[in-house]
Amino acid sequence: MAKTVSLQVSQRAGIGRTALKAVRTSGRVPGVLYGKAKDKTIRSRPIDIDAKKLKAMLHASTSENVLVDVELTDPSGKKVDQHLALLVDVQHHPLEDYIIHIDLHEIDQDEVLHAEVPVTSVGEPIGVKNGGGLLETMLRTIRVACLPRDLPEMITVDVSELTIGHSVHVRELKLPANVTATNPPELPVFSVFAPKEEVVATPSAEVVQPEVIKEKKVEGDAAAPDAKGGKADAKAPAKTEGKK
Repeated sequence: MAKTVSLQVSQRAGIGRTALKAVRTSGRVPGVLYGKAKDKTIRSRPIDIDAKKLKAMLHASTSENVLVDVELTDPSGKKVDQHLALLVDVQHHPLEDYIIHIDLHEIDQDEVLHAEVPVTSVGEPIGVKNGGGLLETMLRTIRVACLPRDLPEMITVDVSELTIGHSVHVRELKLPANVTATNPPELPVFSVFAPKEEVVATPSAEVVQPEVIKEKKVEGDAAAPDAKGGKADAKAPAKTEGKK
């Protein structure tokens, strides 16, 4: 089942950029606790949490699904009430290693919730061990429906019997008691594929083009050689025989 941790949070009076900056400067993380009130309306309350305690809680968790017993206090430290909540979002600074915001969803312990649970494999598939196949993870999380106290941290799947070309489907998963998968049952979760054949490119034969010998261009103004081997003057006027 999902790990349940206790966390003390304080109601936050200030809102806006300046107030949030002041909260972070004081060593606390701003956040929101939201959920259904007794009259079934949705309520949202600004909170802040000790940054060191929050970081330690997250580092001790092996799953994204963390159930939190929230003790809500006023700014003076006086207990206001207590709630069961699900940690739904943790925002980190994009450049530096610290948390800038957190969202807690207040839930009813007797009401069915829907959550994403990570999936992991154990064992070496036969198709990988003996056939050189490749194990592929098709789904990294499974969506489940259950009561909060039955929410698993992780779903472990034994893939040791998988041969090449076979898969473990959602319908074949062995889930904890009172937990139901809501993904389509025919979806594969893990599959073993045949190894990819390496294609060796063969060099293509080089096509040699035949050499084309071009005819030497004859200048249009060049005259044909005379009988003595000299060149006749094509432009010289023809001799005319004079009178004797």
